[in-house]
Amino acid sequence: MNASPRYDGMAVTLHWLMAVMLIGLFGLGLVLEDLPKGDLRAQMYGLHKAVGAVVLALAALRLAWRLTHPAPALPDSMPASEVTLARLGHLALYGLMLVLPVSGIIMSQAGDHPVSVFGWVIPTLVQPNHDLKEVFEEVHGFLAWSLAAVVAGHGLAALRHRFVLKDDVMARMLPGGN
Repeated sequence: MNASPRYDGMAVTLHWLMAVMLIGLFGLGLVLEDLPKGDLRAQMYGLHKAVGAVVLALAALRLAWRLTHPAPALPDSMPASEVTLARLGHLALYGLMLVLPVSGIIMSQAGDHPVSVFGWVIPTLVQPNHDLKEVFEEVHGFLAWSLAAVVAGHGLAALRHRFVLKDDVMARMLPGGN
C-alpha cells in the first residue's frame, strides 16, 4: 500500500478519462442496434469499436501503472469484509475493462468486420465465423452489463464513503483532492 493519502495524477487522470469513455461506450452500445442501417449507424459502430480499442490500451496502461504505483492505504476502520469486497470489485473492474474490448474485437472480426482505430486496423485474431460471432455477441453483451453493474456498485460505494461514512476514500481519487 502507498503511504500517500491520494492516488497520483496519472491514476486520477486514467480513472476519470476511462470512466467517461466507458459510460459513453455503454450508452452508445445501447442504441447502436436501434439505429437504422446506413452511414450514421456504420460510423457509430466504427466509433464504438475504435473507442473500445482505446479503452483496452488504456486499461493495460492503467493496470501496469497500478501494479507499479500502489494504491493509498484504506482506512483502518474498514472491516476486513469491506476491504475484501473493495479488492474484489477493483479486480472485477480491471478484468472487465480488459476482457470486454477483446470480446468486442473477436465478435467483430468473427462477423467479418475489421476493427479500425482511427485508421489503424487491429490485426486479425479470428477468421470470419458466424457461430463464433453469435457466441461473442452474447458474451460482449453480458460483459457490458456486468461492467455496468460493477461500475454502479463502485460509484455507490464511493458515495457511501463520502456521504455516509464521511471518510477520505472518495476524495483520494477526485481531481484536485477535494
